Amino acid sequence: MNLLKVWERHLEKTKSEHTKETYLMLVREFLKFHNIDSEEVAENLKPSLIYKYIDEVELHPNSLLTTLSALRYFLKFLLRREYLDRNLYESLEMAIEEAREELNARKTPRFPKALTKEELKRIFEKVKGKKYEKIYSLFLYSGIRLGEYEKLTKDNFYLDKSGILWIRLTPEMTKRNKGRLVPILSPDKEETFRITEKFLEWLEDYEENFKVKRGVLQVYTDRLSKRLNIDFSIHSFRHTYITNLINSGFPVEVVKEFAGHSSVKTTVETYYKFSQKRAEELVRNYLFSNA
Repeated sequence: MNLLKVWERHLEKTKSEHTKETYLMLVREFLKFHNIDSEEVAENLKPSLIYKYIDEVELHPNSLLTTLSALRYFLKFLLRREYLDRNLYESLEMAIEEAREELNARKTPRFPKALTKEELKRIFEKVKGKKYEKIYSLFLYSGIRLGEYEKLTKDNFYLDKSGILWIRLTPEMTKRNKGRLVPILSPDKEETFRITEKFLEWLEDYEENFKVKRGVLQVYTDRLSKRLNIDFSIHSFRHTYITNLINSGFPVEVVKEFAGHSSVKTTVETYYKFSQKRAEELVRNYLFSNA
């Protein structure tokens, strides 16, 4: 039996398209490295293969950790469907956990980086008048994920009575299968209404103005990053959007919902850093806002 095909059908029901493709690719690469046929997976897996892969494959620790996550999910699937013996599963699970501990000690920590005003200015100057100006604006002013962007249509946008433009993301569009509403927002109120007017014009032909294949968008962005000598990706616009919400004073529970984080803990630990300047502003607003 081709267990990867069976697992793929399971992933289609439980994971986003991006996660499904990533997990399948990583597990396939692991099996290919060890010359294990997809129809003989259960008979050929053993803990030493995990250590061998970690030691010999030239991948960044962060990428190897993602591979281990994919493997762990695959092994749990095999165990629950009784394709894998529990004793073997437990020994494989132990090997994965030990490998994770070693990699976590070596990996380079990644912290979200918001783009500065100067960086944004340079980026948008380069894409002015191009389709990418509109696409980058969408990511910058909504903070949506790349996987969510791929599923967007014109019908997901709506303007409320107060003039605020929203994006309605349905559960099947999101990373965690939980729908949410996302406002088109800028750190500046006047700019928010200006960009809203632009979006309403661009949305008249959504396909022409916003749609491009994921790979094409990523390659273009990577090349632009190198050309401008600015370290950014599509995800950088999301970091910038969330950071702008925080700096504008939105409560953490609201930021969490707009961002689509699984918990407030994720939002706080990832984005909320102490700022003396922000703290002073909050004190002044508290004391003098009603004066």
